[in-house]
Amino acid sequence: MQVDFAVHLERLSLPAGGYLAHLTLNAPRRLNALTPEMVAMLLRLLLELRDDPDAVAVFLDGAGEQAFCVGDDALRLCESALANPGGPAVEAEAFFAQEYAVAHLIHTFPKPIIVWACGAVMGAGVGLMVGASHRIVTQASRLSMPEIRVGLFPGLGASWFLHQMPGSTGLFCGLTGAELLPADALYAGLADYCLAVDCRRDVLQALIQLPWCDDSEWNREQVTELLTDIEAEQGVALGDSHLKGAREWIERTCCPLEPVRVARKICQYRGGQAWLQAASVGLQRGASSAAKLIFRQLDQGKGLSLKDVFRMELILVVNRIRDPEFAEGVRAQLLDRDRDPRWCYRSIEDVPDAEIDALFSAPWQVHPLAHL
Repeated sequence: MQVDFAVHLERLSLPAGGYLAHLTLNAPRRLNALTPEMVAMLLRLLLELRDDPDAVAVFLDGAGEQAFCVGDDALRLCESALANPGGPAVEAEAFFAQEYAVAHLIHTFPKPIIVWACGAVMGAGVGLMVGASHRIVTQASRLSMPEIRVGLFPGLGASWFLHQMPGSTGLFCGLTGAELLPADALYAGLADYCLAVDCRRDVLQALIQLPWCDDSEWNREQVTELLTDIEAEQGVALGDSHLKGAREWIERTCCPLEPVRVARKICQYRGGQAWLQAASVGLQRGASSAAKLIFRQLDQGKGLSLKDVFRMELILVVNRIRDPEFAEGVRAQLLDRDRDPRWCYRSIEDVPDAEIDALFSAPWQVHPLAHL
């Protein structure tokens, strides 16, 4: 296996025995975009660490300085989909089943998982990050969920965690792919701490020196106290949260929750806030069918358990990558890079309800995540 597609594990020995597992997404030239090989290795390693009594916690980061993870390798997934147009995308579907298993495992991991989300954190990168027990961003962190621009929807539990964001901000971010700065991530509840960009090694050394024991809950509390103290000592200047500043406008725009009206108001924004202008463009360039799906996805996700959210989203993504909208989005964004996708529909009004309904029908008899 090529090193670029690896997940690196370093066992950091503790003074009293045992070790802190340092896992690194190790594909810096691809900004740690996830491939089938990476996800398979990540799942295997996390299961081993979960069951290893000597592993007290996991510290997950990305190689290089530019990104924690920019999401999935969409080109690779598109190749799989195009190999059997309209039918099962064998490699891509196996990838998503493992990726969703990884994200769910992070949410339910019985030991502390500390994620160092520095640099770009996009799409599936956000999905991997949010389920951790301790989520760290830095001044260099930039979060976004821009799946709509390739005809997809925010996944890996987004139907759950977007509902946890204040008011209608989760829906807004899912529809627009708006870029979130560290202050936004903290306000949205997607991150817990903002630390200095150059202190990763110091944080690891401080974690090693904690008085770890066999009680995972106690260990979790010790990590919380340590990171809280480090954050207070550093006093990193966050600046204002664009998301918080735009909250009133977002709430007015998204209430009442009528998809056609909401999408039109976002796209027609003509105010002076550059952040909202960019968000408006994000929705305008996205697929109308994906926008309609996102509204339905979040509505269907209300009240579901975490397991059922992951099961629902896996059905959606497996069906959606078979749709030509996904291939067109990848062409416009990543292949030709003309940023001018020729979507099937001009507006949400034009998207047939039956097309969205069909995406919620499982394409298999036995769900790959039935074991959760």
